[in-house]
Amino acid sequence: MRRYVKFLSIGLILLVTATFAALNLTGLWTGNYYWQIPGKSSPGLIAKPMGNLLYLSKDGALYELLATGTYRSLGQISGIVNVVAPPTYIKVGNDQYIIYVTAQGTIQNVLSIHRISGSSSVQTTVNLSQAAYGVVAYTDSGSITVFTGTMDNRVYRVIYNTSTSTITTIDSVTINGPVKIPPILDPSRQNLYVLTQNGKFYKFDPTNLASPTLRATLSGEFTVPMAMDESGFIYALNNQGVIYKIDPSDGGSIDSRPLSSCDSAGVLIDGNGFIYVFGGGKVAALNSNLLKLGEYTIGQQITTTPAIVRGYDGKTYLIIPSSQNMSSGKITILSFNSTTGVFTKEWEFVVNSSFSISAAVGVAPTGAAEVDDYYFVTATNDGTVYAWKINARGPFGIWGMYGQNAGRTGFVDIASMLFKTKIYIKAYEGGYSKELSSTLLGSTASYGLLYDATIVNADNTVVATYTSLRTNETDFSRIPEGVPGAQKLIVQFSTPTTASLLLRSGFTTQGGTKPATDSEFEFTYWQTGQDGYEGSEGDNPATITFRFSDRNIKVFADATYTFYIYEKYPTNPSFESTRTIYAFYDYEQNKDYPIAASVTINSSPTYNGITWYAYKWNVYQWDPDQSNGYTRNTYYDIDSLKLTAKGPAYIEIYYAQLSATITLLLPEFAYGRVRAYLFLDAATNAVAYNMKLNTKNNVTITNVISEDFLPGVTKLSSTAESNQLNYVLHSFESPLATTTRVATLALNLMFPNKVQMNGTTSEFFEQFFEIYGYAQIQGQLVDPANLRAKKVYRTNRFLYVVGDFDDDLDVDINDWNLFIARYNTSVSGDDLIFNIGPREDFIPPYPNYASYRAGYLTDSTTNIDEEDLYYFASMFGFAVPESERVQ
Repeated sequence: MRRYVKFLSIGLILLVTATFAALNLTGLWTGNYYWQIPGKSSPGLIAKPMGNLLYLSKDGALYELLATGTYRSLGQISGIVNVVAPPTYIKVGNDQYIIYVTAQGTIQNVLSIHRISGSSSVQTTVNLSQAAYGVVAYTDSGSITVFTGTMDNRVYRVIYNTSTSTITTIDSVTINGPVKIPPILDPSRQNLYVLTQNGKFYKFDPTNLASPTLRATLSGEFTVPMAMDESGFIYALNNQGVIYKIDPSDGGSIDSRPLSSCDSAGVLIDGNGFIYVFGGGKVAALNSNLLKLGEYTIGQQITTTPAIVRGYDGKTYLIIPSSQNMSSGKITILSFNSTTGVFTKEWEFVVNSSFSISAAVGVAPTGAAEVDDYYFVTATNDGTVYAWKINARGPFGIWGMYGQNAGRTGFVDIASMLFKTKIYIKAYEGGYSKELSSTLLGSTASYGLLYDATIVNADNTVVATYTSLRTNETDFSRIPEGVPGAQKLIVQFSTPTTASLLLRSGFTTQGGTKPATDSEFEFTYWQTGQDGYEGSEGDNPATITFRFSDRNIKVFADATYTFYIYEKYPTNPSFESTRTIYAFYDYEQNKDYPIAASVTINSSPTYNGITWYAYKWNVYQWDPDQSNGYTRNTYYDIDSLKLTAKGPAYIEIYYAQLSATITLLLPEFAYGRVRAYLFLDAATNAVAYNMKLNTKNNVTITNVISEDFLPGVTKLSSTAESNQLNYVLHSFESPLATTTRVATLALNLMFPNKVQMNGTTSEFFEQFFEIYGYAQIQGQLVDPANLRAKKVYRTNRFLYVVGDFDDDLDVDINDWNLFIARYNTSVSGDDLIFNIGPREDFIPPYPNYASYRAGYLTDSTTNIDEEDLYYFASMFGFAVPESERVQ
């Protein structure tokens, strides 16, 4: 057979090399980008690896265009004049099969199976009752099963024996509507879906066509191919530009969204699950909820199905042929940014003829599937083939192209290509949302979360099993990989992962051997949302689909953290102990507010028969945002400590014998001159005492109103200045028989700024005060550090009662008489107590005493007027309950 090549001169350029952004395009045939078979038109194309193309002419003539620049004829079936839909390609062993249907008007329509075996070919046909517009086919156990639909309302199933090259089965069934688009077979091959031109959506048992189920009736006319996503939802576009999302399962749902009108290009789905709709001279991108993310105007009719590829630069590229007035056209390459919703034109090339419906864009590698560049190919109605090498990774999508969609992969032949992608699972702890990497956990042996994995085919047959894999893996050989669109990964999280985040080697603790590990992580929650896992929260095991890009999936972990506590008691060097508390971080409950996860550490006040109090706490807690990996805080004079459960902690608690308690009692609202009390309660056998108060933050001591000492307790000395108070007391003649209050000091303090005393920790009060107490126990060593008083700060809303001028904690006729004597006068000195209004944040004690708030006195005048009267009247008759009085 004579072979020859005729290169068509289009324009003045014979060699095209175009570089736009990160793309690089070069003509496929030694730099040439076009090829024409003389006398042939409107071809359908099969892009094969290494650059060899199969060219099916409109009249059924089949050719192979070789990457070397030559071609060969593979035969022609007689009686075929109109192939308008793209063919399907299947490879069985060394044999190749081209499968297609015809739409021929009054001439006999056929389903053709054209077998290529070496240099010879065999053609087998099956008569169809009417025109057909596409097939779906698969091979299994020595046979090829083909499904198609016809315009006279019939659906066909044909089984072809590959050993004998004969047809063994022809089944057909009548449905309610003509079929102008190819059926869809789900990956499990358990369901066949057919959509009629008038919108009837059927589900078939592919092994028995006799009893189809009408699943939905859609509005409009349907003439463009459907697509199926990785979760089994089907997308269909009508000629009025309405896209439907169909759940074909029993009891499934149907969603729809109107878009711009369509022509004849259909729907594609990329490897990230974004949906692209082509038509009306536009391309629109949607998410899986049919929310439109972006749109771009091509400006010409899109008359054949585009393709989607993934660039090495990580961009998604769409290759879109379009036609103008059926006499010219162009090929446009757009990139799409799913974050911004922006399409960008990266490349465009004008041609001298329009594009045929059959010339869906094909993509295949020029060499090895994962390392070499790819090429794409399409053709115009005049029979010219256009093909460019493109520096892209390959077809990108579960439904990235139509026409040679074997196994829903976008590749010509899934068995020969074995294109695989990986699923990277990364686990994160919840408190700081840090990746549980080997770096964070400080171990190359224990990191991430342990899981078992099984890779299965679409029919759930097992491909491979793995045990004890780890998330957050950096060893690529241990990351599961599978064929996109044809295989899935079943993940089962198993044994929790233990780690040492704080108590690592080099972190020093007291009190013996520290725990070997301080953290334990276990799976709780898949990330959801776009590009996330398609299942529900808490799925374990879970099934994940491989996509046409390597998938990165997040999971979050519950955690159990160790709080290792060292306690030191001072009376003997050996008086120390350790204990461990385990804090559970529940990701589900705390993901929105991690600081809410907390654990309370209580001190151990009884040891060796003696009562102690915790006067100092050193707390070291894991914090990955710190350069040394933890934060350190010191707390004083507290019985318990509430810590966030965001990581392990080491806590040192130092105890002193409880010889005394010094208490500063403050009002709820402080502004200007306010009343406060300082109490000292001493322990049994105490004989000498000390009380100190220092003020800070511009708070001053105005004066000591009263001193009240226990009988037998004598003041040895006292100092009262604006910023400090120091009392030294003793009772040597009568040591205390039991714990007793030995001193009460009533003070007037001056606050230059408004302060609401609502703090719950000593740190709040220590912004303004420093108190110190001490009691020496008779017969014990003098040790101010270990016998100092416990410090307590308290507030009392009734410490100041508006209108209580005689300090008996009620507002009665006696207070009225005192008040009325100053009414309409100007007061000074001690009489300033009658200036009680106006007040900010004041609430009178009604309907009950619990509602009372003194608020802040904001009146700086010295006049006793009606404003003061109103406040007095609102309080008249109020008495502080005995249980709430200052103690």
